[in-house]
Amino acid sequence: MSRGLVDRVKPLTSLLAASLFAASTMTAADLLLPSAQPPGGLAVADVPQFIMIGFDDNPDAAAMAWIVDFLADVSNPAGRGQAATYDGAPVRAAFYSNGVYFAESPELVALHRRAHAAGHEIANHTQHHRQGGGFTAAEWRAEITACTQTFVEAGLPAEDIVGFRTPFLAYNAATFAALAELGVIYDTTISEGVQDDQDGTNFLWPYTLDQGSPASERVAQHPGLWEIPVHEFMVPPDAACDRLGVPVGLRQRTHDNVLRTQGWEWSMAEGKITGLDWNVVEMATLDGPDFRAILDYTLELRLASNRAPLMVGAHTALYPADKPDRREALEGFIHHALTHPEVRIVTPVQLLAWLRSPVALAH
Repeated sequence: MSRGLVDRVKPLTSLLAASLFAASTMTAADLLLPSAQPPGGLAVADVPQFIMIGFDDNPDAAAMAWIVDFLADVSNPAGRGQAATYDGAPVRAAFYSNGVYFAESPELVALHRRAHAAGHEIANHTQHHRQGGGFTAAEWRAEITACTQTFVEAGLPAEDIVGFRTPFLAYNAATFAALAELGVIYDTTISEGVQDDQDGTNFLWPYTLDQGSPASERVAQHPGLWEIPVHEFMVPPDAACDRLGVPVGLRQRTHDNVLRTQGWEWSMAEGKITGLDWNVVEMATLDGPDFRAILDYTLELRLASNRAPLMVGAHTALYPADKPDRREALEGFIHHALTHPEVRIVTPVQLLAWLRSPVALAH
């Protein structure tokens, strides 16, 4: 790994701080311990219900273009026009992309540049999309820096590549050591809500890794490094299925399909499934309406409880034109979510700006 590449990546913390956080050094705002309560002492009723949609891999330009085009004219609820809570702001997503695909598709490069120019976030998903559960810190650094270098050579500003997600949500202690050394602002890899005492109404808000992660003993303390969890999706019980427009027995279908495709017993009592679309439509082989019901129910629980931000983990490649039910599910969820006046669909960078300086909704 070249010294020059390290030098280009390490300053990301201060560069983003200067442009987004209006501070060039770490402050007390970069310390937020895990909690189910909103930050800043704000009441639940006064905080936005943040939603983020983060698309992994993005190897296919046509599928990525679908969501970029769909969101082009979609905006958040107008609220009182308060900029700090993104009232009326354009709805934008995050793309956790692999650099290896750029060499194969000039169209994909152009699309990422268009997405970035439109306000979508481009983030690091490693260069080669390898399973890194056994990587050393050096191997993680090489994958991360190579990906950022590819983005820079494609015309994307290095200072804007500040977020990271591992392929397959696979990580180890070395992952976060590498992220901290490289000055990455945030990670969104750790599956949260897997704990037995969490049920979709008390999921944790994003936090910094000053005391590690409550979801994993593999994560050491990394002061100032933000974690935006990938919370579990909540599969609706029978009592909610009719209201959500799907046949009764969605948890039973999920259980049976996971047993058939993966060979293990999915817990119908808990109703939790990893918060990635792949786990719903590929692992559990559920259709678009079922996926939409899971997203709607997951959001319902948040809105009725602590409003912990919801990261919808997604993959553009799972939404080809010949899977219209999947596209309709995600589009329908976005439109439905935005009917709630407290909802704000934002990028992770936008969420972090709010977390560092929480502002109440203007009622």
